Amino acid sequence: MFVLRKLATAFLSAIVIAALPFACQAQASGPRAELGPQVTEPHPDFGTVDSQHYVNGYFGFSYAYPQGWQANAVQSTAGVASGTGQYALFTANPSGSAAADMRYLTIVADPLPKNTTPKTFMDGALKTFGAPESGFQIVRSDQHYTFGGKQFNRIDLESKSTPGAPTVYQTQVFVIMPNYAVTFSFMAGNPKDIETLVQSMESVSFNTAPARGATTEAKSQTR
Repeated sequence: MFVLRKLATAFLSAIVIAALPFACQAQASGPRAELGPQVTEPHPDFGTVDSQHYVNGYFGFSYAYPQGWQANAVQSTAGVASGTGQYALFTANPSGSAAADMRYLTIVADPLPKNTTPKTFMDGALKTFGAPESGFQIVRSDQHYTFGGKQFNRIDLESKSTPGAPTVYQTQVFVIMPNYAVTFSFMAGNPKDIETLVQSMESVSFNTAPARGATTEAKSQTR
């Protein structure tokens, strides 16, 4: 989720520059940094995109992203290089979408100290988003889901009111796995689109064998 904090902030900042003065600048430390040193181990694989699915063998899951969207297995360790320890795994947005279409999704992985619980991870996220300098306000954080047999927690956010700027809705849905938090982050210009994106997670399946021969779509992002 912290990866999300970083990515969501960075990616929203790009949109904000053009259309939405996103007040929250990228937070170099983020909630993860408050949890302590991360576990040292080989980094996760970044996954592949194949047949309308994102597949990650390291975490053992498959996700069918929305039809008509362009997807990209990011393959980026920028977060690690910057000291946040975050791995960007996947991004997607509607193909040929207009600038007014703010729908966007990312999947990120954040290394965590041993024995990190969903509550401690959630507390760190809420502390970050609840900070005065954050460009978002917390709307809700008490929803839980089971996708692919694993428990996910959800945080709903809404951009703070800015004269002349549209409201941006963002939802982060995370699962705690051994040594990592994996977060799906969704952004849209209205709550209905957010709910549709969250429903897409019903396609998540775990215990997936690593994709063999799958190819990564290197499509440029419009945002």
